[in-house]
Amino acid sequence: LTSDGQSVFSIDHQSGAKSELPKSDSAKLVLARTHFILENEDLLPPYHVFHSNSECIAVWCKTGRWSTLQTAVYLVSSSVGFGKSAVMMTLSVAAAHVVLVPALAVGGLAVVGAPMLYLRKSQQLWQEATMRLTEEFWRRASPDVFVEAIEYWGNWGGGSP
Repeated sequence: LTSDGQSVFSIDHQSGAKSELPKSDSAKLVLARTHFILENEDLLPPYHVFHSNSECIAVWCKTGRWSTLQTAVYLVSSSVGFGKSAVMMTLSVAAAHVVLVPALAVGGLAVVGAPMLYLRKSQQLWQEATMRLTEEFWRRASPDVFVEAIEYWGNWGGGSP
């Protein structure tokens, strides 16, 4: 959970509703995004293991959101694991040297908080990439892609969102 109690995997919708993971868009929209990426590779953010990798491309093509579940899981689990280690180390040292407890507590907070801060930064970069790619995609989209989106998202074409 983030500092505001929200799951790092949640996707906030403007209506306020949340879903744990984004659902795939229609096959036509996914293929349109895939062709867009292949034709406009220069628009992709530079590679970064946490912020911009192959999973981000796949997720954006399927859902329209630039993100990676692998990074979120790694950073959250690292924070939890570091937290357990910091608590155990503090308790061990406190038993022998009570004077060192405040220093260890501050160090433990830094070790536990760093992955969560990096996750927050990653989420911000994912949002920026999502907006930039999505705006450019729709700017260059053909009319049939707009029709597909309206039918699919409006559930007029028989597809299920």
